[in-house]
Amino acid sequence: MHKGLILCALLGIAALSHAAERVALWPEGKIPNFQPQQIAATTREAKAPGFKPAEHAMPHLDWYEAPGEKNGACMVLISGGGYQNCCDGEWIGRVAQKLTELGFVCVNLTYRTPRPQGLPIYQSAWEDGQRAIRLVRSEAKKRGFDPEKIGAFGFSAGAHLTVLLGTSALTPSYAAVDELDQLPCHINLAVPIYTAYALTDGLTGPNTREGDAGDVKLTDVFKFDAKTCPMALFHGGKDAYSPNGSTQIYRQLRRMNIPAEIHLFADRPHGFMGDPSKGEQGTAYDHWLDRVAEFFRQMNFDGRLGAEESLMARYPNDDARGEYIKESIWPEGKMPDVQAKQCEPYIEWHMPKELKTKAIQIIYSGGGYSSNKPAGFEVAPARRYLNEKGMAVVTMKYRTPRPGDWHRT
Repeated sequence: MHKGLILCALLGIAALSHAAERVALWPEGKIPNFQPQQIAATTREAKAPGFKPAEHAMPHLDWYEAPGEKNGACMVLISGGGYQNCCDGEWIGRVAQKLTELGFVCVNLTYRTPRPQGLPIYQSAWEDGQRAIRLVRSEAKKRGFDPEKIGAFGFSAGAHLTVLLGTSALTPSYAAVDELDQLPCHINLAVPIYTAYALTDGLTGPNTREGDAGDVKLTDVFKFDAKTCPMALFHGGKDAYSPNGSTQIYRQLRRMNIPAEIHLFADRPHGFMGDPSKGEQGTAYDHWLDRVAEFFRQMNFDGRLGAEESLMARYPNDDARGEYIKESIWPEGKMPDVQAKQCEPYIEWHMPKELKTKAIQIIYSGGGYSSNKPAGFEVAPARRYLNEKGMAVVTMKYRTPRPGDWHRT
């Protein structure tokens, strides 16, 4: 099996400063469903002067070690590109940098593209993906991570492959070629970013009926077997590859009682996080990646989950609040449907010491319409957090308990 060191720039992963170790996926001459028109290269590599496709037939992994203390987990990073190419080098690099700093061992999968002829569009990539997970699992002891803490993180077609790996590990995509193929190929956590090809009205391209026609269903390619893993799904609300695909994946996971969360970003298209090569980066584009890190911590995938802490303990005081105003909602004697058993309603203005936005957030507590506590654990931490960020907040004490004729409200 070929191994070697290459500079990150050759991968288009300029965000990483340390070198990557490249490892071939298959024994020479054993690539299943080999097709000579396919290559295993990033778009930057393929466009480089002197590129020779015949020298890039072997799918491979590029390993990146955590620069500090390892957290015991490994993430397999998977580029998108419509199964036509591997085009997300910039974002693979940024994700690798973020995750290695958090202690993850990271490995980038470069699978075969373009789409194979006479086979499903994902087939050769799926073969490479299952083989990659087996190879990663075989390296766990050597590289210092738990073989049952392997995650996958993919974009678009790479997200489709990520979901395949996360739901269908018990379905073999190829016949075994050596002893390595005796290892299991399931993953333990998945992060699909704007998954493509998930619904039956868009199995090979953008959804033809926006993914929500009455007869549109989730593809049966995803088996949702006994090894299906927890997922954090991300999608843009205006994606031509419908966010309903991610929604349907999420719903199936929840039917199976598998932990999952979904983030749908309003008015964001495909590739919603921006293009780092065009300077589209920073807080506006990176917050989703911070949420990924939070999900890893929440699932204790990094082995660093702390003790349970109440939100009231995290935000115990009003140090960020400036002016406070309490006022009634109704003019004296004008409140409709007065009932003596109910509390008096009012609103409270919580102005930050330093106002940074003209936006105002109104927050209501729950309580089943039997009670409500604007100073309680639901409202107070959120209000204090937003005051810290420079936003004005209005809280409300509405009338409870339920009125006698509660159907009217």
